[in-house]
Amino acid sequence: MTFRRLAPAACLLVLLAFASTASGRIIRATSILPPGNSGFVSLTGLPTGAGSPHLYDQVQPYIDFQRKDAMLGQPGTEEDPAPGVKIIRDSYGVPSITGGTNAQLWWGAGWGMAEDRLVELEIFRRVARGTLAAVVGPAELQMDITDRRDYYTAGEVTAMLSRLPVAFQQRYASYTAGINAYVDYVNAHPSEIPGEFPALGILPTRFSVVDIASIGIYLARVTPNGDGSELTNLQAIQASGPVRFNKILPLRIPGQVSTIPRRDGLFPSVPGRTPRQERAALARSYRLARSLPLPPSGNMGVDYVSGTLPSSASAVAGAGGAGSPASDATTSDPGIATQAAQSQAAAMVRPIHVGGSYMVAVNDPRAHRAVFFDGPELGIYAPEELYEMELHGPGLDVRGVTAPGGPVIAIGHNAHVAFGVTAGLSETNSLYLERLVPGHPDEYFYRGRILQMSCRNEVFNYRTEPASVLNPAGVLKSPPQSGSVTLRLCRTIHGPVQERVGNYAYARRYATWERELDTINGLAAVDTARTVGDVNRAMALVTWNCNMMAADDRGDIGYWHPGLTPIRSVRWDERLPLPGDGSAEWRGFLPVAERPHVIDPERHWLDNWNTLPSQGWTTGNDPASERVAGPFFRSAWLDRLAPVLARHPTFAGMEALSVKAGTIAQQRPLDAPRLKAALKGAKDGAAIVLRTILGWNGSYVQTDSQNTVGPGVAAWQTFKDKLQAIALAPLGVAGQQIGGGEPNTEHIFDVNIGQAYALRTLRPAVYRRAAAQAFTALTSRFGSSEPARWRAPRTYAPETALGAEQTPKIPFFDRGTFEEVFELGP
Repeated sequence: MTFRRLAPAACLLVLLAFASTASGRIIRATSILPPGNSGFVSLTGLPTGAGSPHLYDQVQPYIDFQRKDAMLGQPGTEEDPAPGVKIIRDSYGVPSITGGTNAQLWWGAGWGMAEDRLVELEIFRRVARGTLAAVVGPAELQMDITDRRDYYTAGEVTAMLSRLPVAFQQRYASYTAGINAYVDYVNAHPSEIPGEFPALGILPTRFSVVDIASIGIYLARVTPNGDGSELTNLQAIQASGPVRFNKILPLRIPGQVSTIPRRDGLFPSVPGRTPRQERAALARSYRLARSLPLPPSGNMGVDYVSGTLPSSASAVAGAGGAGSPASDATTSDPGIATQAAQSQAAAMVRPIHVGGSYMVAVNDPRAHRAVFFDGPELGIYAPEELYEMELHGPGLDVRGVTAPGGPVIAIGHNAHVAFGVTAGLSETNSLYLERLVPGHPDEYFYRGRILQMSCRNEVFNYRTEPASVLNPAGVLKSPPQSGSVTLRLCRTIHGPVQERVGNYAYARRYATWERELDTINGLAAVDTARTVGDVNRAMALVTWNCNMMAADDRGDIGYWHPGLTPIRSVRWDERLPLPGDGSAEWRGFLPVAERPHVIDPERHWLDNWNTLPSQGWTTGNDPASERVAGPFFRSAWLDRLAPVLARHPTFAGMEALSVKAGTIAQQRPLDAPRLKAALKGAKDGAAIVLRTILGWNGSYVQTDSQNTVGPGVAAWQTFKDKLQAIALAPLGVAGQQIGGGEPNTEHIFDVNIGQAYALRTLRPAVYRRAAAQAFTALTSRFGSSEPARWRAPRTYAPETALGAEQTPKIPFFDRGTFEEVFELGP
């Protein structure tokens, strides 16, 4: 290695650059968390959802795209709940917790969180431990069964905790102690018990470290991704064949959008696999798939042992073929479960929801500056599933959000680095087909041997919550329902048995099995990072598959698609069930260096909207199969906005980008060339529809005095549906099962698989045919052929109450339900 002597002027430039880097900081930080940071509803406030002043105080700023100051050290009111613990709550109720020791800090974090979210924490505990039906009602029994079937016993969680570094074991213990101290406090001061507890007929109870760790395990499994769709795909390919199946759900597609530019690395999901091997794998998997039996609806892979299943959960009875339970005719009223599911308490049943989060980072390396936006999207919940707090202790100064029960900040900033996550949504689990020994339903064949399943009995209790059996006047409208049932849950060498049919069982293997808690090692390291390089090292420690993006005060930006990603067999197609005989085993996990990542790309910007991480990645059995939209995937809209900001990156510019991203139907600008091509030669109604769409700027939030949106909104939505129907018709069952329906409720004006398939494959002539059909439908719907009359009411976001809090009416935006914006530099 040679060294070049620098001229004095060059030395001065280096010193100035070093000085600017050394004095870097978070210049500005803002955030918003609607409806508010608190979830406390008092007993007297139950009828109206009243309690804390911070239940709804972030709703209007969110609607107006305003955000609060989120710099460290906000002023506020102080409380001192224990020696060495200080909590200052700012004007939005966000607690800043200071502890003289780590134990005091995490004790205070547990106390502060419990003050605001004790009910939500109780629900999270019951979801993670599979005991929700015991307080909410028998309608949630299936969820309890799934959670206990697919997760761990208390003994297994204890063993997982024991493998954590001692510092994190102590963190969990201190955090739990703080929660329990607050539980003891409210039980000693009944007027401060959240109103939902009396409504459920229970009192707050203390938490074990296993309870809190189970919440962390649950979050680490479900936040990044969910189970694959192999059985849906199996049904589709059996009905339509491999050619049509592969058209609607290809492994890769020309023009696919990725976060990492091709020039910065391909990062293949299966290194070395060729297109020829992919074609051969699909043919081989289809030969296996075409003769496989499909499990009946409601099958959960469990065996009935004893007890009485309520009628609302009877679909799981006898799923393993070990007998059928009798329903208790005297207490099984089908209406009870429905009432429970619709009550306030029963709405708190599906915490941590995978939505459509996005993030953008832009840097100016010459000025050592960066701007960063992160917006995790989990749906409009009251309270939200995330909780904002600030922490100060030995070696730690950080502010951001976590989930109740998570002793770490997962999204936020410290004094030098801002960081965020989105769901990675890659395939980190596989469904294996186990061939059972005839007459022995718990024995199966594996590599020429007969293996015995590991099985255990679990008792599931259920009880109708009191509020669901009373009418508004407080009069009993039907008898409450309670009971218990014992079910047998089994595992194979691959994992939990999720389905059984005939002489087959389907078992799912999870990449993070018994390693979910390890992710806290990496997230805690991010909390104390001083540079993007530190974040890079931290990402080697996480096991989950959440995308991470970060920016530091030196002007560096980075992106990682981390976690345990299995290297799948090249002989079998990952979109379908794999043979469990040992011929389709994973070949380990991608090494850290081969996991998609990039720091300071040459183009100076990064974005991710649950996007494919890299150009070498494929869409398999993952829950984000809409990424096969290719050039019409929603993040292609960000790919147009981010380069504009990169020319002159500013905080205000990032705020403006977030407005455009969250209020424009993404594919409208992306589809402009095809729409214009279709308009040439269009006549009559088709021409009217196409001109209406092209004359619309894509905004679904601009309204008139009657709160109705422009005619382009209805025209575009109807046009997409007609295109979808035309495109999917030749694909048969595969088209409808995989590409049918509408976009999910987080992306109402986005496209689903079928609509994207139509946009990217249909010719202008078919666009015109769909536009003519749309004209007929719009004329019928609005009673007029004049586009000026095609104005519909503005769309509002679906909302869910996670307790007695009233759900706010918030207009729909395709944006994060927690958002943060940062400027970093000298």
